[in-house]
Amino acid sequence: MIGADVNLLLEQAFAALGAGDSARAQTLSEQIIATEPANPNGQHLAGLALLQRGDAQAAARHFEQAVQTDPNQPDFHLNYGVALEHLGRIDDAAEHYRSALSLASDHPPTAARAAANLGFAHRRKGDFMDALKAFEQALTLNPGHVGAQLGLVHILGGLRTPDHSPSLEAALVRGLGLEHANYADLSAACAHQLSLKHGLAAQPQTIAPAAISQDPLFSAYLERCLNADPVLELFLTDLRRDLILMPPDEVSDDALRTAALLAGQCFLNEYVFLADDDEINAVADLKRHLESILIKSPDADPDPDVVCRDAILYALYAPLNTLECSDILGKMPVGALGADLDRLIELTLRDSLTEQDILDGLEILIPITDQTSLAVGAMYEKNPYPRWLHAPAQQPVALAAYLGGLFAHFQPPDTGEKPDILIAGCGTGQHVVHAARTHPGAAITAIDLSKASLAYAVRMTRKLGIANVRFLQADILDLENLGQIFDIIQSVGVLHHMRDPLDGWRVLEGLLRPGGVFKVGLYSARGRETIQACRRLIAAEGIASAPADIKRFRRRILGAGPDGEDGNLAGVMEVRDFFTTSMCRDLLFHVQEHNTGPKALAADLAATGLQFIGFEGFEEAGINAAYREAYPGDPALTNLDNWEAFEATHGQLTDMYVFWCHKPPA
Repeated sequence: MIGADVNLLLEQAFAALGAGDSARAQTLSEQIIATEPANPNGQHLAGLALLQRGDAQAAARHFEQAVQTDPNQPDFHLNYGVALEHLGRIDDAAEHYRSALSLASDHPPTAARAAANLGFAHRRKGDFMDALKAFEQALTLNPGHVGAQLGLVHILGGLRTPDHSPSLEAALVRGLGLEHANYADLSAACAHQLSLKHGLAAQPQTIAPAAISQDPLFSAYLERCLNADPVLELFLTDLRRDLILMPPDEVSDDALRTAALLAGQCFLNEYVFLADDDEINAVADLKRHLESILIKSPDADPDPDVVCRDAILYALYAPLNTLECSDILGKMPVGALGADLDRLIELTLRDSLTEQDILDGLEILIPITDQTSLAVGAMYEKNPYPRWLHAPAQQPVALAAYLGGLFAHFQPPDTGEKPDILIAGCGTGQHVVHAARTHPGAAITAIDLSKASLAYAVRMTRKLGIANVRFLQADILDLENLGQIFDIIQSVGVLHHMRDPLDGWRVLEGLLRPGGVFKVGLYSARGRETIQACRRLIAAEGIASAPADIKRFRRRILGAGPDGEDGNLAGVMEVRDFFTTSMCRDLLFHVQEHNTGPKALAADLAATGLQFIGFEGFEEAGINAAYREAYPGDPALTNLDNWEAFEATHGQLTDMYVFWCHKPPA
């Protein structure tokens, strides 16, 4: 074979890798190596193919050969580092990332990848400040680098200072301005800095409403994060009260801007703040006034400043689609009433109309008949769960490479770039977006009991330009009627809401292709003890699950002192789901739920013939390291009896076990 032939094979192999055909790429690389064993490009190519197939050990051997033969190629070092990191050799990986960064000084895209990977390596080691520096360097080289944005924000979100830090505040503002970031990662850190800056935790503070819109962090926080801080919730509740009771002629432009930001937050949390009677009366008066000036003389050109003020203030307490004159607002030209009200009209009026149009045309597998499924579905028709406005970016990755990085002991299936994926219980679509972005070539089927949730999901995926998803209303129990099998099934936070979760397990196992993988999320009994205590109290006192009842119960918990009657329930405020109406209903008022533990998981897996691969998220949390020390005889971390004993000794590990299992090949 001559050099030209080798170059042609290299071109064909890289094209195969780009198309997700790692098997063909590996075959071609073997042909190159058979002819030219020392060809560094052939060795590098073989490593890439094996890494895409999830075999990091074999990939590392080929990358090592490539680096030894040509140590001046940054890509060789970069990908060798990736393989080493998959194998847990973090220090060695970091060294090769540094080499790649140095060698790629004249090629910013490669240097940015190396710096970002170095940041993730530092993060895995707990070297957070070095990780921040590496992510900052990556973003200097490539401001739009997705991984660096996600990594930077993840680190920033974990930082706390004893006193207000202007430098951290500025960094958080920057993080909230990054296009691809996960703003939820920043929420707690932002709330902490705002509380320190304004002294909210020490004693009740009076901050002029107009000042909030002039505070860059406060403004960005209200617009982009869901508040999940109890101290800040009480402050925001009082702020809303001040705004609605303020004399109209005293509502300045800056105060109205604050009201618009807070109204967006209230829409996102589904108006979960409790209102006093004088507020409710003021809102009713405002509603009558706004409707009168728009309905009685819609052609009389009512004062746009008055309409804008009244509509924004009303939106602090209810969506604009609850106005009798909502159609008039909806038809107003964009910009006629200002950007702040335009945003609220879009959020609380036009989007709901779009969802209604979608709902009417949703595909239905077959009518749902199971009584438990009907009850659960009805709950989500009233409260689609959860509302969300932003989806962080996700870097595409082959399933084999992803699972190979999580579980070194497992040989993942090679599904290529076009796997068939079932998301059983997709809710409002956040999980769908993550899957579609991770596997952009996949054919995804997403089902849910609730049409309202599905309509929200369809609207959001359309908005994000995601087109590889088939949505339909269906019960897991009826999915045999799909007449299809899947490479990947994901059902997180769903099976525990069925009358008998094992029935759902069995149906989904039957839809999984031999060799396929299944991601599951189930409630932890030990991790939800405080939640269960709340649920028992709610049942004992007969507290209903209407929004007003949820708000009153939440206020009771928010006001509970550590030594008070409900002090033992205060831990529920540490759960993010406590902070919106639909999420709180799902958390504490659900009509059907089961909790489990590792030993019970083992029984479910045995009953369905599925095999446990491992828990997701435990490595980053340091749980796996403690388990390895306790059970050195289980290097794969797959003995669920050991995990049961480990949790009994160490206490709760998580409130929801998220794990992977697989169906043995035929």
